[in-house]
Amino acid sequence: MTQYMTTADTAKMVRRALGEAFPGVKFSVRSHTYAGGSSIDVYWMDGPNARMVESVAGTFSGAYFDGMIDYKGSTKAMIDGVVTQFGADFIFVHRKNSALFLASVMAAAVRRYGSLVAGVQVRDGDGYAYLDGGDYEAIRLCREIAAKRTAYLSPRKSKTAGKVIYLGNDGYSETGALSGDAA
Repeated sequence: MTQYMTTADTAKMVRRALGEAFPGVKFSVRSHTYAGGSSIDVYWMDGPNARMVESVAGTFSGAYFDGMIDYKGSTKAMIDGVVTQFGADFIFVHRKNSALFLASVMAAAVRRYGSLVAGVQVRDGDGYAYLDGGDYEAIRLCREIAAKRTAYLSPRKSKTAGKVIYLGNDGYSETGALSGDAA
């Protein structure tokens, strides 16, 4: 028998797992349901980078997408001995940056690239900061540094995420095993 989890219940598990993995970081976890599926968006300021957050949150994805054949397939997991289908098809992560964080990124970019990043400035947005000015390549170099920067060496072990055992996907797509493997 398969246990089907709602998108809202999946979002609660994601929120709990992220709190365990990154104590002190405030995450905003929002679920969305729509015709044909559902998703969860995770937002936070500074702290861990997107790859780290994705390694924890992605554990709870209920689907994968194979763009080669335009196919969305399902994945299954086991929690406490029960086969489980998570409610959210996909989980998207979005890190927002503070002006202080981006100032440190710019200092690193100037040390690394010198005049190549001239003209790039930190601007204040609506509750977050962003990079502006300079040419496309200069902004790309700075964003590359920002994406890798983190306040964490690695996520802490999450009891909630640790209970999830990935069982595989529906087997339809040859690439689904790779894109649906949520860590």
